[in-house]
Amino acid sequence: MQKNLLLLFLSLIYINAEAQTDSVYFTSKEILRVAVNTNYYYQPNAFDSANNNISYTVNNLPTWLSWNAGTRSISGKTNKVGQYAVDIIAYTKTDTAHQPFMLTVYDKQTTNILCLGNSITNGVDTFNSYRRDLWQIMHAGNYNFDFIGSWSKHHMGSDVPIPDFDMDNEGHSGWTFEDILKPPSWDSLKGNLHEWIKTYTPDIVLIELGTNDVFQCRKPSDMFGNLNVIVALLREKNKHVKIFLAQIPPLGAQWSDKKLCNNDTTYHHAIIYLNNQIVVYAKEYSTTQSPIIIVDQYTGVDPSVDMFDDIHPNTKGEKIMAERWFNAIQPYLKKL
Repeated sequence: MQKNLLLLFLSLIYINAEAQTDSVYFTSKEILRVAVNTNYYYQPNAFDSANNNISYTVNNLPTWLSWNAGTRSISGKTNKVGQYAVDIIAYTKTDTAHQPFMLTVYDKQTTNILCLGNSITNGVDTFNSYRRDLWQIMHAGNYNFDFIGSWSKHHMGSDVPIPDFDMDNEGHSGWTFEDILKPPSWDSLKGNLHEWIKTYTPDIVLIELGTNDVFQCRKPSDMFGNLNVIVALLREKNKHVKIFLAQIPPLGAQWSDKKLCNNDTTYHHAIIYLNNQIVVYAKEYSTTQSPIIIVDQYTGVDPSVDMFDDIHPNTKGEKIMAERWFNAIQPYLKKL
């Protein structure tokens, strides 16, 4: 019953978010990557449901790119690897739409980082998720990296609160380990890892999954069976992929002591057990070629201080998560 209510709630949120569209919106997908010393070209296109004339302009265009108003296109070439923020604006007399994105100029040394998980990875409410803080740390440190993923939206398809970072990710709200391989019916349009992995090659993967499995009373054996498939798909695409596996955060007071799985196990103890088994899993399945590295996102996290709803991190909690991810992956990063 609890599971069905949760899925219904998430489905209604998703449908509502999808329905709230402006009259002007972009129909073209941003081109987010270009190899160094290679020509870049992107022609944005927007649609207005009221059939008004649409004008375009661009903010934050790097000096090596130029906007051609006649062809309505962005083009250019650079010999400098890095990430460059672009914001394309489509507007009519009554409405405006933005298409902000981070353009990555990459070379053979660029590290592709896949953030894979649920709403804690995606971001909820007014919070951007740990990904923004992590991006800022690495950007300030002059590292050569690119966040990758099949989408760049916020919780349930809404706009990211502060879209000033590389927003590509595989954080999908409400999803479990199994959903990464076979999405829930109410969110099936997002695809799955079998499809996503055909479009990119991760060098580093940050996996934070399990909270929804606990809420839905999934068996750890089922969780790790699905994780085996996830790891196999990642290694099939890149035999040297580095997998960073999070011990998931605790739940706050309104959840931790509840028993909603028809047994005497509280959510608090279910998470402790899962986190212990995550350590066991990593030891068994880690290899020299493709290590599985544990990142402790549990110890010292205080839901009353570091979360806003006893499940998801607030600004302070996101910074904690980002710092722990960074400390783990830093030895595997390269400087620009």
